[in-house]
Amino acid sequence: MVRAKRSLSQNFLIDHNIRRKIVAVLGAGPDDTVLEVGPGHGELTDLLAGSVARLVLVEKDDRLAADLARRFEDRSDVRVVHGDALEVDLEGLLGSAAGLLISNVPYGITSPLIFRFLEMEPMPRRMILLVQREVAERIAASEGSKVYGALSIGVQARATVRIAFRVGRRAFRPVPDVDSAAIAIEPRPDAVGRERQEDLRVLTRVAFSRRRKQLGRILRSAPEYDLAADAIDSILEAEGVDPRARPETLTPDQFVDLASRLAGAS
Repeated sequence: MVRAKRSLSQNFLIDHNIRRKIVAVLGAGPDDTVLEVGPGHGELTDLLAGSVARLVLVEKDDRLAADLARRFEDRSDVRVVHGDALEVDLEGLLGSAAGLLISNVPYGITSPLIFRFLEMEPMPRRMILLVQREVAERIAASEGSKVYGALSIGVQARATVRIAFRVGRRAFRPVPDVDSAAIAIEPRPDAVGRERQEDLRVLTRVAFSRRRKQLGRILRSAPEYDLAADAIDSILEAEGVDPRARPETLTPDQFVDLASRLAGAS
C-alpha cells in the first residue's frame, strides 16, 4: 500500500462502515455519473465502481494515480485522471448533466477546493465531502453563531449545506489531529452567479476582518468602498440593515444583496 504524503495532506479512510455511510448519503444510482476527487487507494471507489453508469477519478498523487489506472484499466465505466483538481477541467470530466461528486478532501486545500466545486457549471446536483469537523461546522453555521463567517456565507450563497454525520479521527490512517465530518452540499436554484461572487467575497472579507464592530462603522472606514458615510447609511437603510448590526447577524442573502448594491455604488 502506498504511504501517505504529508505534503498532499493525505489521510486515508480505513473504516469500512464510514465508507459505506458516505456512499449511501451520496445516493448514486445505476444511471449516474460520479466524479471522485482524491480517491487515494480507492477506499470509496471500490464501493462505487460497477454500481454507477460512469465513475471519473481525479488523483494528483503520481503513485496512487498509476495504481488506480492499473487496477481499472479493463473497465470502460471507470476513468482515471492524473491531475490537480484545482486545475483540471472538472466540468468537462463530469459532463453536461448535473452528476454527483464525492471527495475525502485534503485538509490543506479544503476551502479553495470546495469553492472550485461550487464554481462548476453546472454544479453537481449533490456533493458529499469529508472535511475537518471544525470546517464543516463553519460551513454549515447559521447567522448568529460564533463560527458563522465568510466561509459560511460564501458556500451558502451558492448551495444548501448540512452535516450528514461526524467521523472520529481514528477512522483514518495516518491518524490526524482532528475529527472530521461528512457534509452534503446541493445547489440552490437561486444561487448567486459568478459575476456577483467577487463582490460577495470583498464584502465578507471586509466585514469579518472586524466582526465585533458595527457594520456601518466597518463599511465607512473600508478603503474597498470609496463612498461617503451618508451613502453607506443610505445603502444599509435601503437593504433594511441596521448600521449598528454586527456582521454575524446578517443572512447570506442579505450579504449577497448588500454586496451587489455596494459594488454598484462604489
